[in-house]
Amino acid sequence: MIKLVLCIVILFCGAVIGIHLSQKLTRRRDVLTDFEVLFHRAMIRIEYNAGDLCEVFSENFAGFEFEHTIPFDIQWDRFIDGFTYVLSKEDIGMLRSFTKDLGAADIDSQRQHISLFSELLKEHICQAQDDIQKKAKMYRIIPLSVGMMISLMVI
Repeated sequence: MIKLVLCIVILFCGAVIGIHLSQKLTRRRDVLTDFEVLFHRAMIRIEYNAGDLCEVFSENFAGFEFEHTIPFDIQWDRFIDGFTYVLSKEDIGMLRSFTKDLGAADIDSQRQHISLFSELLKEHICQAQDDIQKKAKMYRIIPLSVGMMISLMVI
């Protein structure tokens, strides 16, 4: 009886681990898409002169409030640090480099800068979608299979 319960727990844990790993891929794509929307909204606000960078980026999907008393690039790094559990190192590096030359030029240059990073984000979103298509099933099946093998060895 104890072996049966142990086998069921092992199978359940394998399934939960697989679901968690495959959902992480989906969350990565969703966060990158949210950043794309944030950049698009910021570009519109900058075009219509809706305030400084702190005001432009304060309305974001994560609810992070940018303060006027702290430099924007430091706050941006803190904002990005909140997504290290979801995003890849390449995503983090690209998003961290976003603040270089931001806020130091005219409106047209700002718009071009944001457009450049929006295009880079689109590439990362496509890569995340490819990862979902290629790896999501594998991430669900392998932990469950390992759980089955361990359960068979227990029995």
